[in-house]
Amino acid sequence: MEILARVSGPGPQGGDPERAYQVWVHFARKAGWNVTENPGFQGLRGGTECGRVEIEGLEYRVHYGLRVRLTLVDDSAGRVTHRPILDHAAWAEPVLEGYTLE
Repeated sequence: MEILARVSGPGPQGGDPERAYQVWVHFARKAGWNVTENPGFQGLRGGTECGRVEIEGLEYRVHYGLRVRLTLVDDSAGRVTHRPILDHAAWAEPVLEGYTLE
């Protein structure tokens, strides 16, 4: 499963981490996954983690931060310039602590 939910907002700080978490959960459910919020949105906790979910018996950390590449079109200097930038998104990674392959 790979879901990257672009969640922008005004200003350099981006959008709201709680909204980003909810958007990611919505997209995962829309993709057909049975998502259990475990325990749900927790606020940014030292880095990018903003919550946890369980999907088909596996726990995932939902993250929020600069993750998607965009092209900024700027014409403020009188001519159009394009430059790459990063924008905010929500994504999930599996919790691997305590997990062993058999």
